[in-house]
Amino acid sequence: MAGPGRGVDESEGATASVSERSLFADVPRTESLPVSLPASPLSIQPLSPDRPAPIPASAPGPVIRFRRQLSHLSPSGVRNSVAAAAGLELDRGVAFLLVPVFLACGVIVYFSLAVEPDFAQPIAVVVLTALCAAVTRSRRKTHLCFMAALLCALGVLAAKVETWRAGTKMLGSEIQTRLTGRVVRLDQMANGRIRLTIDVMSTARPTLRYAPERVRVSARKIPAEMTAGSVATGYVRLLPPTGPVRPDSFDFSFDSYFAGIGASGFFLGSPKIVVSEDAPLTARLSSSIEKARESIADHIRDSIGGAEGEIAAALIVGVRAGIPEEINESMRRTGIYHIISISGLHMALVAGTVMGLLRGAFALFPDFSSRRPVKKYAAAAALVSIAAYLIFSGIVVAAERSFIMLAVTLVAVVFDRAALTMRNLAISAIAVIV
Repeated sequence: MAGPGRGVDESEGATASVSERSLFADVPRTESLPVSLPASPLSIQPLSPDRPAPIPASAPGPVIRFRRQLSHLSPSGVRNSVAAAAGLELDRGVAFLLVPVFLACGVIVYFSLAVEPDFAQPIAVVVLTALCAAVTRSRRKTHLCFMAALLCALGVLAAKVETWRAGTKMLGSEIQTRLTGRVVRLDQMANGRIRLTIDVMSTARPTLRYAPERVRVSARKIPAEMTAGSVATGYVRLLPPTGPVRPDSFDFSFDSYFAGIGASGFFLGSPKIVVSEDAPLTARLSSSIEKARESIADHIRDSIGGAEGEIAAALIVGVRAGIPEEINESMRRTGIYHIISISGLHMALVAGTVMGLLRGAFALFPDFSSRRPVKKYAAAAALVSIAAYLIFSGIVVAAERSFIMLAVTLVAVVFDRAALTMRNLAISAIAVIV
């Protein structure tokens, strides 16, 4: 017995069958009605020869558009937009990039003070701002303001600690005395004199009660066997480090204080070598490094010769005392004097050369390179090489800054982190400031 046909409502119990042909029958087409467009209220009249053609309105200029945009702005809308943009940047981690900025602001504040503060004052400010930042953690804007103040206070404290750590004894007035000390560094100057950096061991006739620990003096002639690590003695004329030549210019005494140089001057005669007991380990190590540095500089001078050799020695090992003064003045006037200072360019060249050579050498052994992290090996070797180059270049401030930045990048490569990021730059800046 056939079942109920398609389209039958079983709930109503209908038993009538429906023909399948009727379900698929063609639907009669409906005639399309003509579409009538509404008449335009503005009738277009043809142009008459007597009437001039209408001039189209010109687009508003940028100033007019800017004024219109300003007219639509409201204080609440601007505030909400700025708050939304700031919140988005904070969620992206931009706040960490501002840490070295606020630390540097604190350092600037410290060195702008007219009176030297005690340790208790910056420590009290740090503790107070830290407590306020901890209490206001639920209020984001207030918390961020106190965190910025805390970082500035930490910058002041860091500058105070660095000033205390240097603790250089500065000579108060001009004086003549017999000085005995260990030679730390020898520099051949362009005028033929030799500049010696000496760690003071003793003074006599008169004996200085507040003698500087390190001085920088020049001599016309020194014994041929005098090198870094030798103990020299002689009658010297010492002067306190000079201040700025004019207001707001470079302060030589400020630089000398943080370089550990308490006085400068010259020998009134030729210094002599004194036989003394064995030097401490640190002095022997530093003298060995300085001798190696001097030998490299001498080899460069002998190979190239002239002012070009002095510039090459300055570019490679940082020995700049032999560059003629007229060349120094020319480079200062043209704004390229910074290229002879060991900095980021030199460090990057050393690290890139070492890393590239090692990667190329590892590529010659594909089996080993495919099973080992050769990129990390090359980065570690580059880190060691720039550390050695930092030592042989004299450990100046620019070289230290560049070394820290490259070291952070290479360490990131070793630990499979992104190397070239703004976060690494901020970490480097924090390390340099602190």
